[in-house]
Amino acid sequence: MKKQEIKTDGIPNPPPIKRKGKHSRLGDYLVIGIFLVLIYGFTVASLLSPEKGFSENENRVLASKPDFTVDALFDGTYATKYETYVTDQFVLRDSWISIKTGVERMMLKRDINGVYFAKDGYLIEKLDEEDINKDQMNKNITYLTNFIQKYASILGEDRVHAMIVPTAYEILTDKLPAFATGFDQDTLLDAIQSVLGANFVDTRSILRAHADDYIYYRTDHHWTVKGAYLAYTEWAKASGFTPWSEEDFTIRLVSSDFLGTIYSKVNTKVTPDDMYIYDTDESYTVEYNMDKIKHDTLYALDRLETKDKYTVYLTGNNALVEINSTVTNGRNLLIIKDSYAHCFAPFAANHYENVYMIDFRYFNMPVSSFIESNNITDILVLYNASSFLEDRNIYNLSR
Repeated sequence: MKKQEIKTDGIPNPPPIKRKGKHSRLGDYLVIGIFLVLIYGFTVASLLSPEKGFSENENRVLASKPDFTVDALFDGTYATKYETYVTDQFVLRDSWISIKTGVERMMLKRDINGVYFAKDGYLIEKLDEEDINKDQMNKNITYLTNFIQKYASILGEDRVHAMIVPTAYEILTDKLPAFATGFDQDTLLDAIQSVLGANFVDTRSILRAHADDYIYYRTDHHWTVKGAYLAYTEWAKASGFTPWSEEDFTIRLVSSDFLGTIYSKVNTKVTPDDMYIYDTDESYTVEYNMDKIKHDTLYALDRLETKDKYTVYLTGNNALVEINSTVTNGRNLLIIKDSYAHCFAPFAANHYENVYMIDFRYFNMPVSSFIESNNITDILVLYNASSFLEDRNIYNLSR
């Protein structure tokens, strides 16, 4: 065996460096080449593909290519918007979301794309403390307080209410992972209750008492019709009505394959949700956006054939919805709302001659004019806590 040479200082000479052969270097170049083709190839393919305006899977409008200006370039807004545009328009986006979710779950990430994988198959959205615009939150509380107090003095204390509903994150705490963190919605709801008093319908107790029931969807950010029914019973009592019991309705399962908005954020294999409707023998007519077309049902069953099955409830988001019933008590309800109201309104319709729903994202008429011109006797402001925090349109309560 050949002895290793020793330096004069007693330190062994290092073994000779083995240089890569031609085939080894070609392998490295091949890996680099494939990587560059994937990155730049998919980017170019995305830019050359027709721009998509709406993602049915995610149920949202996708970012369009931003207009270039020198000011936008130097203040950074152009780069930010362009990055969002490329991300939204990336070719095979849904497949990449699914791959990304699988990889991040293997890496044991705390949450994926703002979603916790919770117990019993629930996907629960998180809302971090640092994501809260406290200035916007305080403004919205002020707008709401001034509006409720103004119309309570005009219409009566028991005729005007606000119902800001906690999301699944706040109610289904036993299903959350042990490490889950997020904004404490009780902070918001306590602040609203402290200024509105009896005009605030607090749904936290009844929802927590039924946390083991099917009151929130597993794959969607909405409450289920069961959750809406429980809230309805609290609101009805505050409004001076005897709430209908569940036995007064025919409860029907209408779908077992609903995959909602939270599912679309992670696009991974989950158990679809069930959807129910609470039918009655009462007669109603419904008109959307003053189109002069009278529909004789509160449920758009044809929407169950679409991706966004939640639109089975009053066809989803509209600027204005008018529900007429056979009730004759001279009372007309205005619901100022987000989409949590869509499966709630059919319960309220059993107590009023007319129920109107307006959505400030699409409705531009001053609310004061609408109240006066439609002989509104009762008002409910209904939002989920997350959307109430973020919605800049709530300032329209002051119009």
